[in-house]
Amino acid sequence: MNDEILNAWSKLLVTMANNRRDELTDIDELLNAIEKTILEEAPKAEKPSLEEIVSLKYVDKTSEKGPYKTASKTDNPNNPAFLKLQKYLQAHNNFAILYGYKIWNFQNSDTIGRRKQ
Repeated sequence: MNDEILNAWSKLLVTMANNRRDELTDIDELLNAIEKTILEEAPKAEKPSLEEIVSLKYVDKTSEKGPYKTASKTDNPNNPAFLKLQKYLQAHNNFAILYGYKIWNFQNSDTIGRRKQ
């Protein structure tokens, strides 16, 4: 190859690389703006204390994984600790590990499960 062809290829590659860099910068700015919006709109859920968690009325259950406990909205009517824990779980994809317990919301119900970790 002669110098003219090499220079043309070099110029093309530099132009393409600069364009990709600009595109990546724009994409990064967009993703940062989206993330900021999501974080600002995300519901803030206060972490329940251990005392609140153990204060709930539970029912002993057993599954193939072993013993666990359930707390329902019916068994804990108007209990702010139950509502706080439920809201916290909803903000954390319906599952959390807190104070040595695996705690989850049962899907499509007002029941919370709890098992020692």
